[in-house]
Amino acid sequence: MRNIRYNFLFVVGMMLTLGLTTTFAQRNERNKPPKNMGTLTVKTTPVAYPVKVNDQLLGMSGVSTPAEFYLPPGKHRLSIEGPNGKTFTKEIEIIKNAKNCVCLKVVEQVMTRACPYNVQLSGPDRVMEGDLITFASLNSVTDSPTPINYNWTVSPGNLRITSGLGTSSITVDTTGFGGQTVTADLDVNDGVYDANCRQKISVPTIVENKPPPPGPRKFDEFESSSFDDDKARLDAFAIELQNNPDAQGYIIMYQGTDKASVRNRKVDILSKRTLSYLVQARGIDPRRIVITNWGTRLKTTYDLWIIPPGAQPPVPQ
Repeated sequence: MRNIRYNFLFVVGMMLTLGLTTTFAQRNERNKPPKNMGTLTVKTTPVAYPVKVNDQLLGMSGVSTPAEFYLPPGKHRLSIEGPNGKTFTKEIEIIKNAKNCVCLKVVEQVMTRACPYNVQLSGPDRVMEGDLITFASLNSVTDSPTPINYNWTVSPGNLRITSGLGTSSITVDTTGFGGQTVTADLDVNDGVYDANCRQKISVPTIVENKPPPPGPRKFDEFESSSFDDDKARLDAFAIELQNNPDAQGYIIMYQGTDKASVRNRKVDILSKRTLSYLVQARGIDPRRIVITNWGTRLKTTYDLWIIPPGAQPPVPQ
């Protein structure tokens, strides 16, 4: 925070013409004051400023050489307009055939004071749609002498701020804003030092689209031969279920129509054997196994699927 203050250093003097007649005689006749008038001289440093007498602008002050103004005798109000709205005002008395000298020096004082708050704002670079975002501010200045006001806004404007308004952090719900950028804007002020210290800061966060839930995954398909041979394929299926403990096993059976299938590979018998093997021999929870019959094929067939959490099982085509 940087403030500039201007002060006037004032010197005033009056010199009577008595005893200086010779001096006036040596000057050009045009420089003589009018009869029955007095002279006001004004010199300012470092630059010239407007000079007013009795609220009337007479001209500019002199810098290296004083500016002269002729005034009738009596009391007058002198105003010199300095920088930054500063005005020097003084009542002066003008005497006939006398010179009244005013010298002003404008002194610039620069005062530096640390701001009582210096806030940084943080938020995540990316989140997934539906996640809550926390935007947090941190004031690096300790023991601030004045209470700090935190004014939050977010865009898009229809975002829902779930908590934190008026505090140093807020939480925003991103549900429905996938594929967009969410921006938090913070206006920090204390109502005292705002002219020099007020902060307006923002931070963006990209909201990524939530991926669709995974669908069912076909693991294996094979024609039944002997159940001992079928077990080798079911073993691999059991290992996959063990590696994915949240997934469900979905087995589709097709009854074969050829003579061997009708005689030795009936679906109702194989279904019971398959469930018993997976549960008792392979330790799979029976609640994770679904076995269903989808009709016929030339030969009795297994169709093995892994169903992730939230996914729907396949449907008959």
